[in-house]
Amino acid sequence: MVSAHQIGMLAGNYTMWEAGGKQGLTLNTKAVNVIWGGEACKGRYWKNSLEGSAQVLELLAVYWLEVTGKIPLSLLSPNTKYKLLFNIKVTSDASGWNSPVILKVSLPGNRIHPVYVNLYEYAGHGWVDVPEGGLEFTVPPDDSGKLSFSMYENECDEWKKGLIIREVKFQPETAVRRII
Repeated sequence: MVSAHQIGMLAGNYTMWEAGGKQGLTLNTKAVNVIWGGEACKGRYWKNSLEGSAQVLELLAVYWLEVTGKIPLSLLSPNTKYKLLFNIKVTSDASGWNSPVILKVSLPGNRIHPVYVNLYEYAGHGWVDVPEGGLEFTVPPDDSGKLSFSMYENECDEWKKGLIIREVKFQPETAVRRII
């Protein structure tokens, strides 16, 4: 049986860039897994569309949400501090975000503490990077493993809508890149 959930595919769905001699990485929305729960709104949970030149995912109606992904650490610079950021927009008519969204990143043998974000704070503010300041982690000298990341909310049983995801960024500490 074919799943209606999105299975991310890393190949061809990321951009590498450099800042201060360190490797940065940006994933588009086709590179992430998206899992949800609930009944479809008009037969759909998510809408894939283009906004400018970016492929975006818009949440139409779900009870719970999980966005996950993995990247090889070899795509990042070893011994370098990074920030993980989700570039999102919360529409002014968003609803169902009464519980915070949980953001996590984990490296082989090391789990970074989760960060809780109240998405209502960003409603109507355009594109923003969350969490503020990013999820910080350091790539180990041995970059043979994979980094896992997630954004999820599965506690609140209200219909959720109004979240648009544009990309996931891995910024080296030296980078000062801001997308508006």
